[in-house]
This record gives sequence, C-alpha cells and structure tokens, in this order.
Amino acid sequence: MDSNVKMIEETLCISASYAAELFGVHRNTLAQWVKLGMPKMKNGWYPLKSCFDWVMDYKLGVDEDDDEEGEPKTDAAKKLKHEARLKEQQAEAAAFKNAVIRGEYIRRDEVISELQRFFTSLKRSMNGYSRSIANEVAPYVDPELVRQIEQNISDKTNAVLLQMSVRGVYHAKKGRK
Repeated sequence: MDSNVKMIEETLCISASYAAELFGVHRNTLAQWVKLGMPKMKNGWYPLKSCFDWVMDYKLGVDEDDDEEGEPKTDAAKKLKHEARLKEQQAEAAAFKNAVIRGEYIRRDEVISELQRFFTSLKRSMNGYSRSIANEVAPYVDPELVRQIEQNISDKTNAVLLQMSVRGVYHAKKGRK
C-alpha cells in the first residue's frame, strides 16, 4: 500500500488506482470527476484531503446530508472521512520516522542522561568556586570572615541551583533601598 501513497509538494497524495478503490468507483469515473473539478496533483496522483472533500460534496451531498455536528450521515461518507484521517496520520508518522532516521530527533533517555551529566558537573563547578573565592580573599581578611564569605557564597549558589531545578529560572530577590 505504500506505493499508493506519497507526498507531493508537502501534500499527501494517493494513486489513481487507490483513489478509485477508496471512493468505490472505476478509474474512468475519476477522469470524469477531474473534468468536473476534482483536484489532481499530477498524472495518476490525487491530493487525498482535497479529493475527499470534493467527493463528499459531489457524490454524497455532504452539505445536505450532514447532521447537526457536521458529521456525514451515510456510512460510506463516514468511512471515507475516517480513511482519509487514517492516511493523514500514517503520513505524519512516516514523516516523523524519516526525521528520526535523519537525526533530527534524539531519544528522550539519551537527552535525560546527557543533561544529568551536565548538571552534575555544573553543580560541582558552582559549589567549588566558593572555596576558590575564599582562598583568594584569605590573605586580606581574618579567617572567621573567610569562612563566612565561603559559606555565604555556597548558600547562595545552592539556593540558585535549587530554584532553577524547581522552577527552571532564577529570579533574584530585589535588594532593599
């Protein structure tokens, strides 16, 4: 069935033989319908949704036969509508599968694993710089003040990391004037 469906100019199209089968008519009838205004992409290929809408209007009288919710009343019309929806979803699934094959998407577990490694490394680096700053200021201030500076930087870093891990964004508190 894959040879009966393909994308042409970003439009899901079906072959003439499949269109005839789907609409329950002979291929000659399709040619007559094209003369009456049914859309056609290129020789032997028909845009599924446009043709479905046209056939509903022409063959099944959708405008007169719809119920209050706009759903077709006849079983044939319902079948056509759902088959068209199915084909559109199959085309979307195929397009997604192709994008995955081309490497446009990454597996979720790979992303999670990579982000966990990154954030673990980030946290270690962020926690290490408080000690680094304390060592830089140690020759100029008394040891108790060095410990306070290191602890303040460490507390603020942990608060920022916690807020980012919960909310995704850090919003600094506005200082008092």
